[in-house]
Amino acid sequence: MKSIKLYEAFLTEGGWATTKTQGTVLTPAVIAEVVKVMDLISTGFNGHLGELELPSLDILKPIGSGTWWSEDVTEQPDKTYGDVDYMVAYPTLKLTAGRDREDEIATVKLYNTELLMWLEEEGIADVDIDETRKISSDVSLKLIVIVPFNGTTAYVQVDMVVTHKEYSDWAVFRMTPIRNVKGFVLGNLYSSFGEVLDLSIQARGVRAKFEGQVMKPYSKRANVEDRIISQNAESFMTDIARFFWEQSGTDIPFTATPIESWKGMDPKSPRFEDLAEGIRLVAETLGQLDEFGTTIKYKSAADLLNAVIAQYTKKMMEAYNSAKFDKAETPAAKAIITKVRATIDEYISLAKSLLT
Repeated sequence: MKSIKLYEAFLTEGGWATTKTQGTVLTPAVIAEVVKVMDLISTGFNGHLGELELPSLDILKPIGSGTWWSEDVTEQPDKTYGDVDYMVAYPTLKLTAGRDREDEIATVKLYNTELLMWLEEEGIADVDIDETRKISSDVSLKLIVIVPFNGTTAYVQVDMVVTHKEYSDWAVFRMTPIRNVKGFVLGNLYSSFGEVLDLSIQARGVRAKFEGQVMKPYSKRANVEDRIISQNAESFMTDIARFFWEQSGTDIPFTATPIESWKGMDPKSPRFEDLAEGIRLVAETLGQLDEFGTTIKYKSAADLLNAVIAQYTKKMMEAYNSAKFDKAETPAAKAIITKVRATIDEYISLAKSLLT
């Protein structure tokens, strides 16, 4: 679904879909004002939905670099952000005769259309509805919010990032980056691990696709069933290992496995090291259960881990060589690029050290 923004895309987005926002410096104090506006919109629009006898829309919180805006207000008041991404959890109405995913898409379109109409009809003073309509659609909302700042009026683009209520806790966790580190750094490690196992580890949980009873690559679209494996930050690695064990029908019991020592990840403050440890322990567990060469296409735990490293390196180097960097002309912009590239080099090295 095109409206779901993932961290792997955050590097190339800047929240400048309209020129009106380009003079706004996004500091923690600005984010604080944005949160006030979004809370007012949430209260007012949900009251409107109640009158229509429709389930509420959960306008949750800033995500991405703005995750820690409240801490940054006091600890890093001069910090600046690239954009404002706001997690929004939609209900899932039964609007089609199709599959759940079709209902999700239809629900998002219905609610986005209704929200735009409500903002316009109510004349919400804190939203520039003309600019909002120019850059929004029924599948992707970008609100242009008006906030006071330093005695002037500031315009802020707020990108509404779609999730659904049944997996909103997981989505917030999955889209929470390491504090003060670009989101794609951790996001690429989730994605790389999922891809080498033909899974998806994204905003809708850990998922697999099947054609009948045969697992297929997650990239396959036609004639497949999408199945959930896990939506639990503390157990999803264990759930992945158990999933492959169940697929094989082996007689080896799933007991006393290496993954049992994994302590999970803190949903509010995820660590790169914890994710890498989980990946390593899954590989060791699959080796102990004799899954390699049967349900797993790799030959050994080391083979699997090397594949994760290779995929992670590939993704990170794509960010390193982003075409967006070619547009940098000012010393400040070039300094940011140097910092981002140093971070990429640092985490490629860290991944290699933790996974070998």
